[in-house]
Amino acid sequence: MPSIGYYENRKQDNFLLLRIIAACMVIYGHSFALTLDAGVKDIFLHYNWGRYSGDLAVSMFFVISGFMVSGSFLKRNDIVDYMTARLLRIVPALFVLLLVCSFIIGPLVTNLNTNEYYKHSDTYKYVIKNLSFSSNMAWTLPGVFEDHKMTSMNGSLWTLSAEMRMYALVALLGIFGILNYRILCTLLFIGFFIAAQTNPQLLPLHSGWVKVAGYFCLGIIAQLYKDKIQINLKILLALIFLTYISRLTDSYFYLLAISVAYFCFWFAYQTPHLNIEKYGDPSYGIYLWGWPIQQLIVAISPEMTPWKNFIISLLLTIPIGYLSWNLIEKPALSFKQKIKLRNKDQSDKSLSNDKSRL
Repeated sequence: MPSIGYYENRKQDNFLLLRIIAACMVIYGHSFALTLDAGVKDIFLHYNWGRYSGDLAVSMFFVISGFMVSGSFLKRNDIVDYMTARLLRIVPALFVLLLVCSFIIGPLVTNLNTNEYYKHSDTYKYVIKNLSFSSNMAWTLPGVFEDHKMTSMNGSLWTLSAEMRMYALVALLGIFGILNYRILCTLLFIGFFIAAQTNPQLLPLHSGWVKVAGYFCLGIIAQLYKDKIQINLKILLALIFLTYISRLTDSYFYLLAISVAYFCFWFAYQTPHLNIEKYGDPSYGIYLWGWPIQQLIVAISPEMTPWKNFIISLLLTIPIGYLSWNLIEKPALSFKQKIKLRNKDQSDKSLSNDKSRL
Protein backbone atom coordinates (compact mmCIF):
# COMPACT_ATOMS: atom_id res chain seq x y z
CA MET A 1 0.00 0.00 0.00
CA PRO A 2 1.68 3.29 -1.11
CA SER A 3 2.65 5.85 1.53
CA ILE A 4 2.47 9.65 1.50
CA GLY A 5 6.23 9.71 0.92
CA TYR A 6 5.87 7.49 -2.15
CA TYR A 7 3.29 9.82 -3.69
CA GLU A 8 5.23 12.95 -2.75
CA ASN A 9 8.29 11.69 -4.61
CA ARG A 10 6.19 11.44 -7.79
CA LYS A 11 5.91 15.27 -7.76
CA GLN A 12 2.28 15.12 -8.87
CA ASP A 13 -0.68 15.93 -6.64
CA ASN A 14 -4.02 17.69 -6.38
CA PHE A 15 -3.23 19.91 -3.40
CA LEU A 16 -3.88 23.03 -5.49
CA LEU A 17 -7.27 21.72 -6.59
CA LEU A 18 -8.11 20.89 -2.97
CA ARG A 19 -7.11 24.41 -1.83
CA ILE A 20 -9.34 25.93 -4.52
CA ILE A 21 -12.25 23.71 -3.47
CA ALA A 22 -11.62 24.62 0.18
CA ALA A 23 -11.61 28.35 -0.65
CA CYS A 24 -14.93 27.91 -2.46
CA MET A 25 -16.28 25.97 0.53
CA VAL A 26 -15.45 28.95 2.74
CA ILE A 27 -17.53 31.21 0.49
CA TYR A 28 -20.34 28.64 0.51
CA GLY A 29 -20.30 28.43 4.30
CA HIS A 30 -20.19 32.20 4.75
CA SER A 31 -23.18 32.67 2.43
CA PHE A 32 -25.41 31.27 5.19
CA ALA A 33 -23.79 33.43 7.86
CA LEU A 34 -24.00 36.67 5.89
CA THR A 35 -27.49 36.49 4.37
CA LEU A 36 -30.80 36.94 6.18
CA ASP A 37 -32.40 33.68 5.04
CA ALA A 38 -32.49 31.66 8.28
CA GLY A 39 -34.53 28.77 6.89
CA VAL A 40 -31.68 27.10 4.97
CA LYS A 41 -28.71 25.31 6.52
CA ASP A 42 -25.17 24.61 5.39
CA ILE A 43 -25.12 21.04 4.07
CA PHE A 44 -22.76 19.76 6.78
CA LEU A 45 -24.91 21.24 9.52
CA HIS A 46 -28.03 19.89 7.82
CA TYR A 47 -26.63 16.36 8.08
CA ASN A 48 -25.54 16.88 11.70
CA TRP A 49 -21.77 16.93 11.28
CA GLY A 50 -21.46 19.61 13.95
CA ARG A 51 -19.14 21.73 11.81
CA TYR A 52 -20.06 23.95 8.88
CA SER A 53 -18.33 23.74 5.50
CA GLY A 54 -16.18 26.84 5.95
CA ASP A 55 -14.86 25.51 9.25
CA LEU A 56 -13.95 22.18 7.66
CA ALA A 57 -12.31 24.00 4.74
CA VAL A 58 -10.12 26.08 7.06
CA SER A 59 -9.12 22.87 8.84
CA MET A 60 -8.02 21.43 5.49
CA PHE A 61 -6.02 24.58 4.75
CA PHE A 62 -4.11 24.18 8.01
CA VAL A 63 -3.41 20.47 7.47
CA ILE A 64 -2.03 21.18 3.99
CA SER A 65 -0.06 24.17 5.26
CA GLY A 66 1.48 22.22 8.15
CA PHE A 67 2.55 19.46 5.76
CA MET A 68 3.99 21.75 3.09
CA VAL A 69 5.58 24.40 5.30
CA SER A 70 7.38 21.89 7.53
CA GLY A 71 8.56 20.06 4.42
CA SER A 72 9.77 23.36 2.98
CA PHE A 73 11.84 24.12 6.08
CA LEU A 74 13.34 20.64 6.17
CA LYS A 75 14.47 21.03 2.55
CA ARG A 76 15.79 24.58 2.96
CA ASN A 77 17.11 24.46 6.53
CA ASP A 78 17.62 28.22 6.18
CA ILE A 79 15.58 30.43 8.52
CA VAL A 80 16.02 33.63 6.49
CA ASP A 81 15.04 31.97 3.22
CA TYR A 82 12.12 30.24 4.93
CA MET A 83 10.67 33.39 6.55
CA THR A 84 11.20 35.43 3.37
CA ALA A 85 9.23 32.86 1.39
CA ARG A 86 6.41 32.81 3.96
CA LEU A 87 6.12 36.61 4.16
CA LEU A 88 6.17 37.04 0.39
CA ARG A 89 3.42 34.44 0.10
CA ILE A 90 1.10 36.08 2.62
CA VAL A 91 1.77 39.81 2.91
CA PRO A 92 1.64 41.37 -0.61
CA ALA A 93 -1.85 40.13 -1.54
CA LEU A 94 -3.12 40.90 1.97
CA PHE A 95 -1.68 44.43 1.83
CA VAL A 96 -3.43 45.14 -1.48
CA LEU A 97 -6.70 43.72 -0.13
CA LEU A 98 -6.53 45.93 2.98
CA LEU A 99 -5.80 49.05 0.92
CA VAL A 100 -8.67 48.37 -1.48
CA CYS A 101 -11.12 47.62 1.34
CA SER A 102 -10.10 50.67 3.38
CA PHE A 103 -9.67 53.28 0.67
CA ILE A 104 -11.88 52.18 -2.23
CA ILE A 105 -14.69 49.89 -1.04
CA GLY A 106 -15.04 51.57 2.37
CA PRO A 107 -15.67 55.12 1.09
CA LEU A 108 -18.18 53.80 -1.47
CA VAL A 109 -20.42 51.98 1.02
CA THR A 110 -19.91 53.82 4.33
CA ASN A 111 -22.80 55.63 6.04
CA LEU A 112 -20.41 58.49 6.82
CA ASN A 113 -19.56 61.29 4.45
CA THR A 114 -16.19 61.05 2.71
CA ASN A 115 -14.41 63.57 4.95
CA GLU A 116 -15.61 61.90 8.15
CA TYR A 117 -14.58 58.51 6.84
CA TYR A 118 -11.04 59.56 5.96
CA LYS A 119 -10.62 61.49 9.21
CA HIS A 120 -11.65 58.49 11.30
CA SER A 121 -8.64 56.76 12.88
CA ASP A 122 -10.23 53.31 12.44
CA THR A 123 -9.90 53.67 8.67
CA TYR A 124 -6.13 53.50 9.04
CA LYS A 125 -6.06 51.16 12.03
CA TYR A 126 -7.84 48.59 9.88
CA VAL A 127 -4.80 48.36 7.60
CA ILE A 128 -2.14 48.64 10.30
CA LYS A 129 -3.63 46.20 12.83
CA ASN A 130 -4.50 43.54 10.28
CA LEU A 131 -1.12 43.81 8.60
CA SER A 132 0.58 43.30 11.96
CA PHE A 133 -1.21 39.93 12.39
CA SER A 134 -2.38 40.93 15.85
CA SER A 135 -4.69 38.65 17.81
CA ASN A 136 -6.65 41.84 18.48
CA MET A 137 -7.46 42.37 14.81
CA ALA A 138 -9.62 45.14 13.35
CA TRP A 139 -12.92 43.72 12.15
CA THR A 140 -14.85 46.77 10.96
CA LEU A 141 -14.45 50.01 9.02
CA PRO A 142 -16.23 53.24 10.07
CA GLY A 143 -19.87 53.21 8.95
CA VAL A 144 -19.34 50.18 6.67
CA PHE A 145 -21.91 47.35 6.65
CA GLU A 146 -23.36 48.56 9.95
CA ASP A 147 -26.87 47.42 9.03
CA HIS A 148 -25.73 43.95 7.90
CA LYS A 149 -26.26 40.70 9.76
CA MET A 150 -22.46 40.56 10.15
CA THR A 151 -20.74 43.95 10.27
CA SER A 152 -17.13 42.89 9.68
CA MET A 153 -15.34 43.99 6.53
CA ASN A 154 -13.58 40.64 6.23
CA GLY A 155 -14.29 37.90 8.74
CA SER A 156 -11.82 35.51 7.07
CA LEU A 157 -8.65 37.36 8.06
CA TRP A 158 -8.36 35.93 11.58
CA THR A 159 -6.86 32.73 10.18
CA LEU A 160 -3.85 34.62 8.78
CA SER A 161 -2.75 35.68 12.26
CA ALA A 162 -2.99 32.05 13.36
CA GLU A 163 -1.13 30.96 10.22
CA MET A 164 1.76 33.33 10.92
CA ARG A 165 2.10 31.91 14.44
CA MET A 166 2.26 28.44 12.95
CA TYR A 167 5.01 29.55 10.56
CA ALA A 168 6.92 30.81 13.60
CA LEU A 169 6.35 27.46 15.33
CA VAL A 170 7.92 25.58 12.41
CA ALA A 171 10.83 28.04 12.44
CA LEU A 172 11.43 27.44 16.16
CA LEU A 173 11.17 23.67 15.79
CA GLY A 174 13.62 23.88 12.90
CA ILE A 175 16.12 26.21 14.60
CA PHE A 176 16.35 23.98 17.67
CA GLY A 177 16.57 20.85 15.54
CA ILE A 178 13.37 19.35 16.94
CA LEU A 179 11.86 19.05 13.47
CA ASN A 180 14.56 16.52 12.59
CA TYR A 181 13.45 14.16 15.37
CA ARG A 182 9.93 12.99 14.73
CA ILE A 183 9.47 11.18 18.06
CA LEU A 184 10.51 14.29 20.00
CA CYS A 185 8.25 16.43 17.82
CA THR A 186 5.36 14.02 18.36
CA LEU A 187 5.85 14.12 22.15
CA LEU A 188 5.84 17.91 22.01
CA PHE A 189 2.54 17.90 20.10
CA ILE A 190 1.05 15.41 22.57
CA GLY A 191 1.99 17.85 25.32
CA PHE A 192 0.31 20.63 23.34
CA PHE A 193 -2.80 18.48 23.01
CA ILE A 194 -2.93 17.71 26.74
CA ALA A 195 -2.43 21.38 27.63
CA ALA A 196 -5.18 22.39 25.19
CA GLN A 197 -7.57 20.04 26.97
CA THR A 198 -6.60 20.76 30.57
CA ASN A 199 -4.99 24.22 30.81
CA PRO A 200 -5.45 26.08 27.50
CA GLN A 201 -4.44 29.34 29.18
CA LEU A 202 -0.88 27.98 29.39
CA LEU A 203 -0.55 27.94 25.60
CA PRO A 204 0.93 31.04 23.92
CA LEU A 205 -2.03 31.13 21.55
CA HIS A 206 -5.29 33.00 21.27
CA SER A 207 -8.05 30.62 22.40
CA GLY A 208 -9.66 30.77 18.95
CA TRP A 209 -6.47 29.51 17.32
CA VAL A 210 -5.99 26.31 19.31
CA LYS A 211 -8.16 24.16 17.04
CA VAL A 212 -6.52 25.25 13.78
CA ALA A 213 -3.10 24.89 15.43
CA GLY A 214 -4.02 21.26 16.09
CA TYR A 215 -4.78 20.71 12.41
CA PHE A 216 -1.50 22.39 11.46
CA CYS A 217 0.33 20.02 13.81
CA LEU A 218 -1.41 17.06 12.14
CA GLY A 219 0.05 18.29 8.86
CA ILE A 220 3.53 18.40 10.40
CA ILE A 221 3.06 14.88 11.78
CA ALA A 222 2.08 13.69 8.30
CA GLN A 223 5.29 15.24 6.94
CA LEU A 224 7.46 13.59 9.59
CA TYR A 225 5.82 10.16 9.19
CA LYS A 226 5.16 10.33 5.45
CA ASP A 227 7.08 7.11 4.86
CA LYS A 228 4.82 5.31 7.36
CA ILE A 229 1.34 6.67 6.63
CA GLN A 230 -0.36 4.65 3.90
CA ILE A 231 -3.10 6.11 1.72
CA ASN A 232 -6.09 3.95 0.87
CA LEU A 233 -9.75 4.65 0.09
CA LYS A 234 -10.95 1.86 2.40
CA ILE A 235 -9.14 3.44 5.35
CA LEU A 236 -10.69 6.83 4.52
CA LEU A 237 -14.21 5.40 4.31
CA ALA A 238 -13.72 3.55 7.59
CA LEU A 239 -12.56 6.77 9.27
CA ILE A 240 -15.53 8.73 7.91
CA PHE A 241 -17.95 6.03 9.10
CA LEU A 242 -16.41 5.91 12.59
CA THR A 243 -16.46 9.69 12.78
CA TYR A 244 -20.11 9.96 11.78
CA ILE A 245 -21.38 7.34 14.24
CA SER A 246 -19.37 8.99 17.05
CA ARG A 247 -21.10 12.37 16.62
CA LEU A 248 -22.63 12.29 20.09
CA THR A 249 -19.48 11.11 21.88
CA ASP A 250 -16.45 12.93 23.31
CA SER A 251 -14.21 11.32 20.70
CA TYR A 252 -16.06 12.89 17.76
CA PHE A 253 -13.93 15.97 17.14
CA TYR A 254 -10.69 13.99 17.46
CA LEU A 255 -11.87 11.41 14.94
CA LEU A 256 -13.09 14.23 12.71
CA ALA A 257 -9.65 15.86 12.80
CA ILE A 258 -7.95 12.61 11.79
CA SER A 259 -10.54 12.03 9.04
CA VAL A 260 -10.15 15.54 7.63
CA ALA A 261 -6.36 15.23 7.61
CA TYR A 262 -6.46 11.78 5.99
CA PHE A 263 -8.97 13.01 3.40
CA CYS A 264 -6.56 15.79 2.38
CA PHE A 265 -3.84 13.30 1.47
CA TRP A 266 -6.20 10.82 -0.14
CA PHE A 267 -7.67 13.56 -2.34
CA ALA A 268 -4.26 15.02 -3.19
CA TYR A 269 -2.67 11.71 -4.16
CA GLN A 270 -5.40 9.30 -5.27
CA THR A 271 -7.73 11.42 -7.38
CA PRO A 272 -6.83 11.93 -11.07
CA HIS A 273 -4.31 14.74 -11.47
CA LEU A 274 -5.86 17.60 -13.46
CA ASN A 275 -2.68 19.64 -14.00
CA ILE A 276 -4.39 22.96 -13.21
CA GLU A 277 -1.11 24.41 -11.91
CA LYS A 278 -0.41 25.77 -15.39
CA TYR A 279 -3.24 28.28 -14.93
CA GLY A 280 -1.90 29.67 -11.65
CA ASP A 281 -2.99 29.44 -8.02
CA PRO A 282 -6.13 31.49 -7.24
CA SER A 283 -6.87 29.82 -3.88
CA TYR A 284 -5.41 32.53 -1.61
CA GLY A 285 -7.04 35.31 -3.61
CA ILE A 286 -10.41 33.52 -3.53
CA TYR A 287 -10.09 33.13 0.22
CA LEU A 288 -9.09 36.77 0.79
CA TRP A 289 -11.73 38.37 -1.43
CA GLY A 290 -14.68 36.05 -0.80
CA TRP A 291 -16.10 37.74 2.30
CA PRO A 292 -15.85 41.38 1.07
CA ILE A 293 -17.47 40.42 -2.24
CA GLN A 294 -20.26 38.61 -0.40
CA GLN A 295 -20.82 41.64 1.84
CA LEU A 296 -21.05 43.92 -1.19
CA ILE A 297 -23.66 41.61 -2.73
CA VAL A 298 -25.65 41.72 0.52
CA ALA A 299 -25.44 45.53 0.43
CA ILE A 300 -26.84 45.56 -3.12
CA SER A 301 -29.46 42.85 -2.54
CA PRO A 302 -30.18 42.32 1.20
CA GLU A 303 -32.93 39.75 0.56
CA MET A 304 -30.81 37.47 -1.63
CA THR A 305 -30.82 33.79 -0.64
CA PRO A 306 -27.62 32.05 0.54
CA TRP A 307 -27.37 29.99 -2.65
CA LYS A 308 -27.65 33.01 -4.94
CA ASN A 309 -25.11 34.88 -2.84
CA PHE A 310 -22.75 31.92 -3.06
CA ILE A 311 -23.05 31.47 -6.83
CA ILE A 312 -22.70 35.17 -7.69
CA SER A 313 -19.83 35.60 -5.22
CA LEU A 314 -18.04 32.61 -6.69
CA LEU A 315 -18.42 33.89 -10.26
CA LEU A 316 -16.88 37.21 -9.20
CA THR A 317 -14.25 35.94 -6.78
CA ILE A 318 -12.60 33.21 -8.88
CA PRO A 319 -11.48 35.70 -11.58
CA ILE A 320 -10.29 38.05 -8.82
CA GLY A 321 -8.31 35.14 -7.37
CA TYR A 322 -6.52 34.61 -10.68
CA LEU A 323 -5.89 38.36 -11.01
CA SER A 324 -4.43 38.40 -7.50
CA TRP A 325 -2.13 35.51 -8.41
CA ASN A 326 -0.90 36.95 -11.70
CA LEU A 327 -0.64 40.62 -10.69
CA ILE A 328 0.47 40.37 -7.04
CA GLU A 329 1.33 36.94 -5.66
CA LYS A 330 3.35 35.48 -8.53
CA PRO A 331 5.48 38.64 -9.02
CA ALA A 332 6.08 38.79 -5.25
CA LEU A 333 7.26 35.17 -5.17
CA SER A 334 9.51 35.75 -8.18
CA PHE A 335 11.08 38.65 -6.27
CA LYS A 336 12.49 36.11 -3.80
CA GLN A 337 14.11 34.23 -6.66
CA LYS A 338 15.63 37.47 -7.96
CA ILE A 339 17.12 38.16 -4.53
CA LYS A 340 18.63 34.66 -4.42
CA LEU A 341 20.13 35.07 -7.90
CA ARG A 342 21.53 38.50 -6.99
CA ASN A 343 23.08 37.14 -3.79
CA LYS A 344 24.53 34.21 -5.75
CA ASP A 345 26.05 36.59 -8.33
CA GLN A 346 27.57 38.70 -5.55
CA SER A 347 28.91 35.56 -3.86
CA ASP A 348 30.41 34.32 -7.15
CA LYS A 349 32.04 37.71 -7.78
CA SER A 350 33.44 37.77 -4.26
CA LEU A 351 34.83 34.25 -4.68
CA SER A 352 36.33 35.20 -8.05
CA ASN A 353 38.00 38.28 -6.54
CA ASP A 354 39.38 36.19 -3.68
CA LYS A 355 40.88 33.71 -6.15
CA SER A 356 42.44 36.50 -8.22
CA ARG A 357 44.29 37.73 -5.14
CA LEU A 358 45.88 34.33 -4.55
